Amino acid sequence: MSTFLGLIEELPAISVDSFSGKNLDSSVFFLSHCHVDHMNGLNNSFFEYLEKCNKYLYCSPISKLILQNTFSLNENCKIKEIYIDTPVVIEYDDKQGNNHIVVVISISAGHCPGSLMFLFQKQDKLVLYTGDFRINPNDFSKLRSLHVKQGYRLLPKKLDKIYLDTTFLNPEFSYLPSRKESIMKIHQAIKEWLDQDPRNVVMLECSACYGSEFLFMELSKSLNMKIHVRDHVYNTYCCITELAPHITNDFNSTPIHACTKKSDRSLKCRYDVSKENILIIVPSVLKWQGKDISKIAEWDEHRERTYNVCYSLHSSFNELKAFVKYFDPVEIFPCVCPKDQEKQIYDILNEIMNKSTDQILKTNKPLYQLRLSCCKTTKINTNENIYFSDDDSC
Repeated sequence: MSTFLGLIEELPAISVDSFSGKNLDSSVFFLSHCHVDHMNGLNNSFFEYLEKCNKYLYCSPISKLILQNTFSLNENCKIKEIYIDTPVVIEYDDKQGNNHIVVVISISAGHCPGSLMFLFQKQDKLVLYTGDFRINPNDFSKLRSLHVKQGYRLLPKKLDKIYLDTTFLNPEFSYLPSRKESIMKIHQAIKEWLDQDPRNVVMLECSACYGSEFLFMELSKSLNMKIHVRDHVYNTYCCITELAPHITNDFNSTPIHACTKKSDRSLKCRYDVSKENILIIVPSVLKWQGKDISKIAEWDEHRERTYNVCYSLHSSFNELKAFVKYFDPVEIFPCVCPKDQEKQIYDILNEIMNKSTDQILKTNKPLYQLRLSCCKTTKINTNENIYFSDDDSC
């Protein structure tokens, strides 16, 4: 759960992933992806405020589509699409009338549909905001906007600061299986269950409205069955070319359902199915804290016919360490930092930063210090698969 409050110290009058309180004084807004902890303050009043003040929100085409369907916005709303690896020059005035120019490049975050990282360049400062992300370390070199060519070599850019997704900056989550590995376990469990009895059905207990789309697509392809989803996300999904063939709003047409809220314990769309014929699959990570994650999946000890699968949209501890060491920034700000874990998180960051690969050569590089935050329906073609990361491509 993000604790970042939206204001980037190096970029006056820009807000990212927070849209209320002091953030409303900003001149430009960015949204990394459509998960609720990154959408604080996004409501109809906010979009009316943008219209009134002639301000803009920048996000990916898919995030714009989700926002338009969620808030019934028209095509002329103050949302500008930003495309992967395409620099955008933004000129704006802050509240004091000072003029600013910033160059922004978006990078696929591999988290959920439309999820982006933002690389901001302002004068001599280069700042990366990861939002929520998961990138396979083998693919770091494929993030072309984070590299510069030097002769025949491709070198990571020198980042002044990374605002980092530290969701699993915890040694208890050192390793997390790739999504492909997790989906293979889910596929096996579903196939075995459905083969046992023609009356059997499956509930996918997903934790958020959006975020499990790659899971839906891969299961649908491998099982040759569509996934029944909730009506309010179905309309959005139908506008995403890559996803539309794999979902349905007809609950009788498929035995695989992702149509319930996490708190539901029954399949409300199929009252004709007895609970003994329902297999519940829970793709999650938090249930695995302190457990042997190398097992990937196990039956729940307390809930009948419930299969827990380790499935992560965030980078593991080892993946985060690899990311920090690879890009070796001057400074890091943790975007997931609960008050009771502050010391632990900053101690870990200090340890990682002090062990950067060329640290010995950087005698003038400052020790990272604990610092407080600077303030508390158009069809979209996604054939290039740039938003739906499978851990092996960016």
